[in-house]
Amino acid sequence: MFTIRCSWRRTVGAANVYLQNAQTMNGVYGERTTRARRAGWLIALAFVAAHIPLALLMRQFNPLATAHAFAVLAAGMWLAVLGRRPMQVGYVGAYIVGCEVLWRMSDAAVFWEFGKYAIIVIFVVALLRAPRLRLPGLPFVYFALLLPSVALTFMRLPLRDAQQQISFNLSGPLALAVAAWFFSHLKLDGAQLGKIFVALLAPLVGIACVTLYGTLTAANLHFAGEANDVTSGGFGPNQVSAALGLGALAAFWLLSNETLRLQQRVLIFGLLLFLLVQSAMTFSRGGLYNTLGACLLAALYLARDGRARLRLLITAALIFVLGYYLIVPGLDAFTGGTLLERFQDTSLTGRDLLIRADLQIWFEHPLIGVGPGVSAIMHEAFFREAAAHTEYSRLLAEHGALGLAAMLMLAAMLLGNLRRARTRRGKAVVVLLAGWSLLFMSNVAMRMVAPSFLIGLTFASLLPDE
Repeated sequence: MFTIRCSWRRTVGAANVYLQNAQTMNGVYGERTTRARRAGWLIALAFVAAHIPLALLMRQFNPLATAHAFAVLAAGMWLAVLGRRPMQVGYVGAYIVGCEVLWRMSDAAVFWEFGKYAIIVIFVVALLRAPRLRLPGLPFVYFALLLPSVALTFMRLPLRDAQQQISFNLSGPLALAVAAWFFSHLKLDGAQLGKIFVALLAPLVGIACVTLYGTLTAANLHFAGEANDVTSGGFGPNQVSAALGLGALAAFWLLSNETLRLQQRVLIFGLLLFLLVQSAMTFSRGGLYNTLGACLLAALYLARDGRARLRLLITAALIFVLGYYLIVPGLDAFTGGTLLERFQDTSLTGRDLLIRADLQIWFEHPLIGVGPGVSAIMHEAFFREAAAHTEYSRLLAEHGALGLAAMLMLAAMLLGNLRRARTRRGKAVVVLLAGWSLLFMSNVAMRMVAPSFLIGLTFASLLPDE
């Protein structure tokens, strides 16, 4: 009996020591984790802030923009060839997405589709180093369906024009297929996904500061019921509005992080409002509509959690109160009442006529369409010579029934990725990325690499948050 009691005491004592050591180690680990998060937050904040002067300098001194574009490409290639972490290549891809419009508006000496081909090349090189190459079928079937009509473009246009039109219209679908291939090899946790959004956000904050500077320093600032080049930083309002809306989308997702401190939430919320305001000030409505639509879809999944639902309600209430009583009245007064007039206008600024023209072209060429880029010329018979702004009608006009099949492939991809996501936040981010991309393609076609990258990102395996 004495032996049993001694053994029991030793066992209990050892257990207590183990528990005390475990608690100590947990405390040390928790403290280290907190310090690491704070350091990561400060680095992210400094990274975003650095792009404010950088963007302003690039806008004034275009050789800097050129050097920046090639430096980013070189960094991406270095990581793709020598880097040990494929996720770092994904960060560079996100950064290129954010920089694409900044390079264009800064007149960087790179070709128009530089961002798309940079991502294609970097991702393919990184994939060649993968130990196992899995080729996702649907993305490449989607792209392959668009190839037969290429022959029609060469038949109907001069060689140089045909090459330009094919590059302009098919580089986006190719980037989508490659991005899907790359991200299908990656597993992302919440922290890595957050870094992707930070890499995306930083140059877009720079664009917002460029547009604000252009508005404040304009000698002759005139507002009318149409898109405004001056408040868009001297570049196409359609693309600038979409880019700024994408920045607001990134801020929205970062704001949904449950581990943020109050001061972090306030800062990200301020960036969200700033990007939304600058997007609205371009007088191009698509950027706001794309972002608000995608955020509402994601909120349907995020709101299934009680705490997340409360944060969403508080965020929405703050946006409504500040917008309705302060921001919108102030901006409308600044623009002489034209801002509200613009957003109350429900006209499609000719996009409906282009869609009708595309549908008529499809009815006349139902099988493989007229070829990439050829519909822009044929629009003149129905409206005016102009490239399509709606990717879906373009696919029908230029690729016929094969274009319709490609759209069905795209829908099947996104639905499959949504079903594959296991967690609430995983489904929310898939809906957020896919929703924004589909809305973007309804009014900007695939003029930017953003929808290709974001749809590709939905192919990543999203790990549950710890």
